[in-house]
Amino acid sequence: MRKSIAMSRIKTLSFISFKFKLYYKSQPLKITNYSPVIFILLLISINSFSQTNEKKEVSNYFDKIVDGEILNINNGKIHIDPYNLKNSHNYYSSKDFLKGSVFYDNQLYENIFIKYDIYKDQLVKSFENISTFGITLINEKTDYFIIGEKRFINIDNKYRYPKSITGFFEEKYLGKNISLYIKHTKTAKETISETALYTEFKEYTNYQLLYNSKFASVNTQKEALEIFPQLKKEIKDFYKKNKILEETNPYQFKADLIKFIDNNL
Repeated sequence: MRKSIAMSRIKTLSFISFKFKLYYKSQPLKITNYSPVIFILLLISINSFSQTNEKKEVSNYFDKIVDGEILNINNGKIHIDPYNLKNSHNYYSSKDFLKGSVFYDNQLYENIFIKYDIYKDQLVKSFENISTFGITLINEKTDYFIIGEKRFINIDNKYRYPKSITGFFEEKYLGKNISLYIKHTKTAKETISETALYTEFKEYTNYQLLYNSKFASVNTQKEALEIFPQLKKEIKDFYKKNKILEETNPYQFKADLIKFIDNNL
């Protein structure tokens, strides 16, 4: 009996190996960091299969993993956070994985769990929806992603002409003549508290205006006036009328300002 079970296990492992060979023969040569992990998971899972349907179940399990877990979006580096955090974190909105969408390697992935490291300007995807295990996606392959209602685009992929900015930007306003993008960034500083070393992060925003195929900063009223001197009076009046909004909701204020300018060009 034991000999029979052992032979069955050997046949199953040989079958898995055969499936891997078939898969990699059909794919272009590329390195993935997760093949060993997937293989180990397969070996562990064998014990849960019934002897009579073992080969069939392993085949289905393997095919499911190949279709959903090895290809494209799960090929990347393991994401590691080296920081000891206390009161802040290095991510946009939340340090937890949130449900979103990613257009990656010419394919749209919806309802997946992601988080955006704005300190390193990297997008991280959870692996198998595990909250502690993430994959750092390749920026060059990421055209855009959506977290909540916020859409972030890869400025390098969308606009190929020479520019002084790079990376992921929130797409805040797309108009007839001008568009507004927001760069979310964080700086890091190490602090000592109660004999422990922590990393504290502080967030900054940079507003970039796209006008006549050129990007320019519009962080201040002065910068807006320099770009649109013909609307000097209108822009100053807008700032005066919307002081409270500028203080309470600067993101919306800037979007409304750019829309106002766009409608007056």
